[in-house]
Amino acid sequence: MANIDTQVVFYPDLADSKAYRIPSMITTKKGTVIAGIDARIADHTDNPNQIDASIRRSEDRGKTWGPVQKLVSFAGEGLDGAAAIDTALLEDEETGSIFMIYCHTPGGIGLRNSDPGIGFDTEGRRKLYDRDRNLFLLETDGRVVDDKGQKTDHSVDEEGYVFKGQEAMGNIYFKQGIDPNESLLEARTSFLHIIQSDDDGLTWSKPRELNLMVKEEWMRFIGSGPGCGIQLKHGTKKGRLVFPIYFSNEAGCLSCACIYSDNHGATWTRGESPNDGRVLDGEELTAKTISHEKQYLTESQVIQLPTGELRYYLRNHYGKQRTAVTTSIDGGETWGEVQFDEALLDPICQSSVTLYPDLGDGKVRILFSNPANEKQRITGTIRLSEDGGKTWPYSKVIEEGYFGYSCLTVMKNGEIGILYERHYDYHDWNKMDIPFASFSLEWLKG
Repeated sequence: MANIDTQVVFYPDLADSKAYRIPSMITTKKGTVIAGIDARIADHTDNPNQIDASIRRSEDRGKTWGPVQKLVSFAGEGLDGAAAIDTALLEDEETGSIFMIYCHTPGGIGLRNSDPGIGFDTEGRRKLYDRDRNLFLLETDGRVVDDKGQKTDHSVDEEGYVFKGQEAMGNIYFKQGIDPNESLLEARTSFLHIIQSDDDGLTWSKPRELNLMVKEEWMRFIGSGPGCGIQLKHGTKKGRLVFPIYFSNEAGCLSCACIYSDNHGATWTRGESPNDGRVLDGEELTAKTISHEKQYLTESQVIQLPTGELRYYLRNHYGKQRTAVTTSIDGGETWGEVQFDEALLDPICQSSVTLYPDLGDGKVRILFSNPANEKQRITGTIRLSEDGGKTWPYSKVIEEGYFGYSCLTVMKNGEIGILYERHYDYHDWNKMDIPFASFSLEWLKG
């Protein structure tokens, strides 16, 4: 294994969380490294689970780290709790605003059992349901009205707690059936949220809902990349903010896409999926109608080449055990043919990709990390291309054993940072830590 120094940034029982998973990371314009993570409070598992979106910040290129900052937490406890899962980070370098997106699900709900729908009516009011599935609507001031707009004596506070007058009547985020006073619950689906920091990650806004802008009624799950987004630096869409996401249709089958903003994050639009119009095994697909696991395109990350093209790297279930790649010439609105990169071995896992800043020598450098094994999440490998991803002549293995999700960033001094999942006790899946390591291009090529 290549000699690389690592420092564990997240580990079991840190800040009262049993486990941590799903790293995200950016380097801000000020040089701060922000490491995002799922704090899985009671257990390492995906949702349904109590999961808080959290970060740590480093102002010295990963040498030391500030305390864990809990950014988003919902009501409920343990495997019955609501989730803020799978973070992705992005900075608008023109305004200095930093954005994080994540998936929110109510208690008892995860990727597999999310209902179809966006969870809001046409006026943007949150849909609430009583035990008999009667529809109610939540006004922005916390008042609850029925489906005809008539006021009720119920209200909901900012943390989701329901009151009938002064009487506590459960929480809209709770798992159905766990509170004897349960009255109203939000839709049992997935929500894409965004939060924002305007002070380099020190403080963050309350969540904003994106479902009204980027989700369709036929979608069940919706979630982030995860990892990071980008701001376009070239071409007619320069300045555009782009986040990769993925989602499922009514059959529960998964496709990915990018959401983008041309007004500094005020509003967002979902582009087409690479599965829209894709011809696979003689069949023309759409994200809405795919029905087989071989057609899945799931967790994804994107970069922009100096030509202005977007290059999109896709986790997939086709069976080739290679990362899929496609290209956009319109800023992520549509995609070309999906191909498999034979050099990028993949056991069906999230990967990370980032563009290295131009050194003025005409080389287009791309960095890629994933578990480079066809069968298992092992052999954590970092690769370097100097021709825009056509070939990958340089690679180093940084973890021979378990290597899960990862996220790359290029720091202010030109060094590369990586945050990744490392499992150190196969008898207990809570025993996973998240190391940070940094290295130079010279080390990677040596």
